[in-house]
Amino acid sequence: MPTNHAAPHDAGADEGMHDCARGAHCAARTTTAHNGERVTTPAQTYRAFCEACSDHIHACLKDLPTQYRDLAAHIGVKTRADRPRVSGGGKTSHIPLNLGVEALMRQIVEIILSWDERVRPPARLSELAAPNTADALTPACEMLAAHTGVLLGLPDEDMARTMDLARAEHLPQDATGWVHLSGEWILYNTALSGKDAGIEILNLHHRCLKVLGRTPQHQDLVTPCWECGERTTLRRHDGTAGLADYVHCSHCGEQYLGSRLNALMVEEEEAQRRRHDRQWRRAEGRAAVLHRSREGVGGRA
Repeated sequence: MPTNHAAPHDAGADEGMHDCARGAHCAARTTTAHNGERVTTPAQTYRAFCEACSDHIHACLKDLPTQYRDLAAHIGVKTRADRPRVSGGGKTSHIPLNLGVEALMRQIVEIILSWDERVRPPARLSELAAPNTADALTPACEMLAAHTGVLLGLPDEDMARTMDLARAEHLPQDATGWVHLSGEWILYNTALSGKDAGIEILNLHHRCLKVLGRTPQHQDLVTPCWECGERTTLRRHDGTAGLADYVHCSHCGEQYLGSRLNALMVEEEEAQRRRHDRQWRRAEGRAAVLHRSREGVGGRA
């Protein structure tokens, strides 16, 4: 079975350009087959992210407030008007994080408001004012979406983040901070740039979708595999970068990439159209039988 590898770009080919920061997850990646292996090449860009990934980050920022509200409904949490007033997001936090829904909501607010605070000075905007942190999330996301270019172009600067003590091995190498043994969490500082902002926003959005059961949306094809002839074995996987740019057969391991993928998807579209037509004709037939039965032509005596 072909395996997947990310192919580094030849730096000399386009001076100043480099791989999109999302690597193999780049939204504009290309996938080819080489010596039986699947090779994924990220788009090339002068910035941290290619245009397609920058657009995806912008879309995630626009959608995060909706996902946040859905998370609140998921656990029955209502926004409280008596929470402390905040002005800006701040770069410190004293909230231990875990894998729970409520913790994810806290992390969304913590991360988004911290990037809001960093973007407002270079964007020449006044401080964010809101009655509470939950209410601050929507205007913060709207501002960041309107200034995505400024956000993704931010240089390194120390920012505060929190982490479960059990995940201490994943701390950045430059991290400094405090371990709270009683709560089993870590408050640390690390240098973060616009590249990190994009990755954090994409990860938060994907985690929301996962918790809410909205991902992945794999595409299972009705077309039989061209190599082994088996049906219901072809799948186009869905992930953080959207639908994969290849189709895989779970029976024989065949990979469909490039022009073969395009040809396969044309055949799949035709197969789906034929299936839809058959289903429509069957539905029409059932409706006709029911109509005759109501007129006393058919049905039981």
